[in-house]
Amino acid sequence: HDWGLVLLSLVDITARKKAEAYLEYLGKHDVLTQLRNRAFYADELNRISRKGPWPVSVLAIDLNGLKRVNDSDGHVAGDALLRRAGEVLSSATAGQPWCMARIGGDEFVALLPGADERVAQDLKGRINSMVELNNQFYPGHHLSMAIGVASAARAAEVEGALHAADRAMFDDKSRYYQDGRNERRRSLD
Repeated sequence: HDWGLVLLSLVDITARKKAEAYLEYLGKHDVLTQLRNRAFYADELNRISRKGPWPVSVLAIDLNGLKRVNDSDGHVAGDALLRRAGEVLSSATAGQPWCMARIGGDEFVALLPGADERVAQDLKGRINSMVELNNQFYPGHHLSMAIGVASAARAAEVEGALHAADRAMFDDKSRYYQDGRNERRRSLD
């Protein structure tokens, strides 16, 4: 009946919620490229391996020439190339329920649940087209990616598909250097 004995306390938790959301984002994303990170990729790979949907296609992607750029012009130039790679890969998979992740220095992986090898090859072609377009708008270092593709029809084939995509990527990288587009380094880029 009487509001004289009621104590009301309000606390604004907006800043705390924003900080929590940012920490959650950092736990799942690579800050440099804005793509998913290795931890998210590992979780997604485990989830897909257990539940599908099938088939699952994999793209193993590696930048060509990053070591040369880092050695000649420094890591700031190499980081700029990695950011450009992130832009291309993010744009190529925009609107799709796929996982595009940076899993190491210049290594990326795309997991395409529910996509067969034809869809994966289409994505590879789209990435290559976007790389060419990206190179037209950025002066300086040439962006180049080696890409390998493989598919798995069921859970037992996922590990083999990852290895097959990796081998295909290394074959693509070898062709890049054999074609004389760049000097081959003793260590892999």
